[in-house]
Amino acid sequence: MSQRILIVDDEALIRRSLAQILSQKGYDAQTAASAAEARRVFPGGDFALVLLDLRLPDASGIDLLREFKAARPELLVIMMTAYGSVETAVEAMRLGAYDYVNKPFKSREIEVIVKLALEADSLKREVRVLRQEASLPFGLDHLVGEDPATQKVIAMIRKVAQNPDVTVLIEGESGTGKEVVARAIHAESGRRDRPFVGINCAAIPGQLLESELFGHEKGAFTDAKNRKPGLMERAQGGTLFLDEIGDMDVALQAKLLRVLEERSIRRVGGVEQLAVDVRVVAATNQNLDDRIRAGRFREDLYYRLKLIGLHLPPLRERRADILPLARYFLRGANEKFHKDVRGFTHECEALLLDYPWPGNIRELKNTVERILILEEPQWIAPEHLPPEILRRRSRDEERAWIPQEPEILRGVPYEEVLDGVGRYLIREALRLAGGNKAQAARLLSMDRGTLRYQIKRLGFDDSE
Repeated sequence: MSQRILIVDDEALIRRSLAQILSQKGYDAQTAASAAEARRVFPGGDFALVLLDLRLPDASGIDLLREFKAARPELLVIMMTAYGSVETAVEAMRLGAYDYVNKPFKSREIEVIVKLALEADSLKREVRVLRQEASLPFGLDHLVGEDPATQKVIAMIRKVAQNPDVTVLIEGESGTGKEVVARAIHAESGRRDRPFVGINCAAIPGQLLESELFGHEKGAFTDAKNRKPGLMERAQGGTLFLDEIGDMDVALQAKLLRVLEERSIRRVGGVEQLAVDVRVVAATNQNLDDRIRAGRFREDLYYRLKLIGLHLPPLRERRADILPLARYFLRGANEKFHKDVRGFTHECEALLLDYPWPGNIRELKNTVERILILEEPQWIAPEHLPPEILRRRSRDEERAWIPQEPEILRGVPYEEVLDGVGRYLIREALRLAGGNKAQAARLLSMDRGTLRYQIKRLGFDDSE
């Protein structure tokens, strides 16, 4: 999309000539002959820059500068005047003007100053984004998990980060933290001071995705009004994260493979090969072996991406991570929503451990944040949990609680756990035997008398 520039000047010849000069350079130039007209078009214009005359028939350009900068402090404004003076130049710059030019001016002068202003602004924005990203918790210190599977992934990240050129393929269900791992690899590597650029390959159609990745030249296709660098160029020196790589069009996969092999790109509609220095980290929640057999994913690209492969198990397979993650998200939610919730009750923790978390870590985080948004508890208890977690316990109300490593380390009531297992097994055996005690005893490999004794000892009532 072309950058939009507003030209505000009461002289028709200047407006037309400036609009022509800038349009020829690929900008979308719009004009206004007065302050009133400029005020009408400015709010909805999304302008990147304003060329503003100091003297207008209905207002001072300084006043208009002040209004525009108050509405959009980041706006670039270049003042123009035939009546220049040091005092007005100083005042304009104090109010936030980018520069100040005197009439008459040459077309080349305007071209250069506009180009430099927009490029400087683009660099400032990039630096701001990089600083924001650098302040976010993406390093290994912020990867939470006590499960051996998680610790194995963390160890792999450390090794991969030390090799900044190798490609990485991260596989795992949706919500298991694939982008978090990709960002950790970037943050721990020598590329940390360069951009981390990500794109979801499933969210963009094939032809458009090619343009997004490799960029395009002016006139390459309809609406390609000027040259656009792609994400590969934006990530130069850093990391490109290709999420949902399994959904990439097969034809584009061939082009990506060539880029990975040659480490250079060619913009859509271009002829020049541009060298790129990026680490590619890809991720998928699909079984790529199945897609290869179906002819929907290139086997050579698969092995090129999987120079290093990382598998993230679902949360239900690393239950030792559930409570540490829940507490981590609670600390973050307390800060985010200005709350002071102290923790989870033991009964609530048991429910969290018992739930299979089909949405994985993302679902756990959303659950904690939703509770803090809707509730004001001192401790999070079962009644604060969403219905799907409570329904799970309702269906398996007497299901045995099998403590995991974190609970065992805190200490567990041995006899109580054994009784819970006993109640669950007897209840299930009686259900499967249709209430026939003799058959239930056989299912449990005990005699009928022992079963009757255990039923009495464990406190089953007649209805049960």
